[in-house]
Amino acid sequence: MKNFIRHQALLFFVIVFSLLAFACEDKYFAKPPLPKAPVETSTLEASFVSSAPMTLTDAYWKSADYLRVPVADLNKNALYSDGFLNMTNTFAGLSSFNKGNDPKVVMKAAYDNNKLYIYAEWIDSDINPSFAASMLLGPPDPLPTKSDSTGGWTAQGNSDKFAMAFDASGNATSSAGTFIDKGCAASCHNNQMRPASGLVDIWSWDLSNSDALGYAKDMVTDATSGLINDGGVGMTESNFKVLSNPRSGPAYEWDGTDQSVIRPDGKTLLIDPAYYILNKTPYLGDPTKGKKVYTHAAYGCAHCHGEDGGGTGPSGEATAFAAIGFARKYSRAGIKSFAANDLHTGVTYWAQVPAGSVDDLIAYIKGLGSIPGTYLHAPSGSCADVWSVSNVAKARINTVNPHTLYQVVFVRTLSNGNGDDIQFTSPEGKSYPFGIALMNGDSKNHIGSLKQILTFKPKQP
Repeated sequence: MKNFIRHQALLFFVIVFSLLAFACEDKYFAKPPLPKAPVETSTLEASFVSSAPMTLTDAYWKSADYLRVPVADLNKNALYSDGFLNMTNTFAGLSSFNKGNDPKVVMKAAYDNNKLYIYAEWIDSDINPSFAASMLLGPPDPLPTKSDSTGGWTAQGNSDKFAMAFDASGNATSSAGTFIDKGCAASCHNNQMRPASGLVDIWSWDLSNSDALGYAKDMVTDATSGLINDGGVGMTESNFKVLSNPRSGPAYEWDGTDQSVIRPDGKTLLIDPAYYILNKTPYLGDPTKGKKVYTHAAYGCAHCHGEDGGGTGPSGEATAFAAIGFARKYSRAGIKSFAANDLHTGVTYWAQVPAGSVDDLIAYIKGLGSIPGTYLHAPSGSCADVWSVSNVAKARINTVNPHTLYQVVFVRTLSNGNGDDIQFTSPEGKSYPFGIALMNGDSKNHIGSLKQILTFKPKQP
C-alpha cells in the first residue's frame, strides 16, 4: 500500500513538473505566428507591400485577400468579315466559355511606392495561342452563319485574352450611363467600343499578341478615335501581304534562329516559333505552283502525307501538315535539311524534286500548316506601360494536354503622366471602378463583369 502511495505521489510530481516546464517553454520560446489565411473581400483590395510581388510564386499572392468576380454575358453573336474563320469561340457567351462552366475568376492586388500589381486567375478548358494564322485549305467555321469559302488562303484561329477597363478621364459616359455607376458599360456607345465622352484605359493581356513579350496591350478609347493603341510603338504588326486582307497570304515566316526575348522585368526567355514570329524573313515561293509539285505522280509528298496534308496517303500514314502550328515550327532550312536526310522515309521522292521548285513546294507545305497572322517587336512609349507575367510556358506551347488554369500578374507604374492612361496619384485610401472581360479564342465576343472596385488600403505602420 505504501509503495502504491509513493508511486502515485511520484506520478503527480512528474505531471506537475511537466506542466510547469511546458509553461516556461511557451513563455520563453514563443511559437511563430500562423501564416495569414486569405479572406474573400467585396472589392479588389490592394495592400501596401515593401517587396514587389513580380512573380506568380511570390509569397504575397499565397496569403493575399481575394475578390471572386462573377461573370455574365457582355457581348455575343458578333462575327468577323469574310476570310476570318474559327475566330469566335466565345460567340455564344457563357455557354461557349470553359465548356459552359463557371471560369471562377479570382483577383488579388498589391501596391508599393511606385507600382500597382494585379493578379488574375481563371479556368479555361483549352488554350488558344494563335491569332488569324494564314492557312491554305483551312477548316470551315462551325457556325452555320459563317459559310466563307475555305479555298486558298484564310485567316484561322484566335487567342485567349483577359482585359481590364478603367476610367482614365474620370467622366467617361455612354448611353448606358457613367463609368462610376455602370463600369465599363460606359466604354460602349452605339454598338461601338467607344464612349460618348471621356477616356477609357484598356489593359488587354493577349496570349498571342502581347504575353510572349512580357506585356499586356495598353489601349485607349474615346469618342473621336474609338479603340486604338496608346501612343508610341505597338508590339504587333499584321503579317498579311495586303494589310487587313485575310485572303492575301503571309508576308513573312520564321527565319530559323532562336527567338530570344528580354522581358521588361529583365528576364530572358525563348518563344515558340509555332505560334510567334519575332525573327522574320520574307515568305518565299508560290504555293499554287507548290501544290502541283506536292501532288506530282512521281515525286509528290501526297504519296505519304495525303492530298490535303492530312497525314494519310496511298503509301500509308505520315506526318500531318494541315494543323495550325505544325509546319511553321520548322524553318525553311530545317525542312530542306530533314527532307534530304535518310531519316526521312520519303527521301527518294524529295531527291527528284526540281531544284527550282523546292521553295514553291515548301511554301505550299508551310501554308497547309499555317503561318502566324502577326509578327512581334518590342513596344515603346505609352504602349509599353503595362507589364505581364503568366503561367504559360512560351518556349513550347502545349495545346495537346488539358489546360485548365490561367494565372497572370499585371504590373503598371502608379502615376506615369501619360494622357492616355489612368493615373493612380497618391492612391492610398482611394477607390477606382473597373471592369473585366474574358475571351476564349475570340476578340469580338466576351464575358466578364461591368463594374468592380479597386481599393488601395492604407499603409500599415
